[in-house]
Amino acid sequence: MQEFVKNKMAVAASLFILLILIAAILAPVAATCDPSATDSRSVLTPPSKEHILGTDRLGRDIFSRTVYGARISLFIGFIAIGMAVLIGIFIGAMAGYYGGSIDTILMRFVDTMLCFPTIFLILAVISLLGPSIFNIMIVIGATNWMGIARLVRAQVLTLKERDFVAASKVMGAKDSWIILRHLIPNAIGPVLVSATLGIGGAILVESALSFLGIGVQPPTPSWGNILMDGRSTLGVAWWLTVFPGLFILFTVLSYNILGEALRDIAEPRLKR
Repeated sequence: MQEFVKNKMAVAASLFILLILIAAILAPVAATCDPSATDSRSVLTPPSKEHILGTDRLGRDIFSRTVYGARISLFIGFIAIGMAVLIGIFIGAMAGYYGGSIDTILMRFVDTMLCFPTIFLILAVISLLGPSIFNIMIVIGATNWMGIARLVRAQVLTLKERDFVAASKVMGAKDSWIILRHLIPNAIGPVLVSATLGIGGAILVESALSFLGIGVQPPTPSWGNILMDGRSTLGVAWWLTVFPGLFILFTVLSYNILGEALRDIAEPRLKR
């Protein structure tokens, strides 16, 4: 903990992430207006006291839409990476613990998945299933577990040779108990680092999909489709793209900084 506190960038990133999380959870309180409410008298209003981040071409308040967009973007990031972590831990633990043909089959499957460019795979699946929040979470989660599986497998290969695993086997513990009680808890450190970095990546993917029009669909606000709305008026309403873009930038950057800090704590040799 002391090592983390000494890292001022990591502390600042954590505070920013906490602020965004609080704003997303308390969106009905934090937002100044209804994010879907239109006002023909306030079309493309620049930042002011009434609308601190301005309004869009329908007169909707950008600050309120950005706050509610944080809820959607973060929700997708957390759920998608949570799915990826569960899949990666299961496959990595099975491959590392049992080895042999099971390890070979599972790792060749991982290698095959890694051969496909992730963004093109996501675009193809979304095009087939249709754009929706549920489909986006499923696709992002199903295309981000491979690295976690490799991390868990490497950790389990080392841990299963330890004395506490041998003692559990001698005492008659089942394989499932050994994996769930001993191996996975001791292999979770690198997974948390990877998951933290993955949340930022998932937010970027969601924003990119929404910007392309195949992600979260209007009128539901997300950072990506707010950017898309501002594309056509970029020359006259800069605030439509600048402020959501800054939220995406600083949120993803904060998760990356936090992930790097956690990695330095987990693996001090990498920092040196």
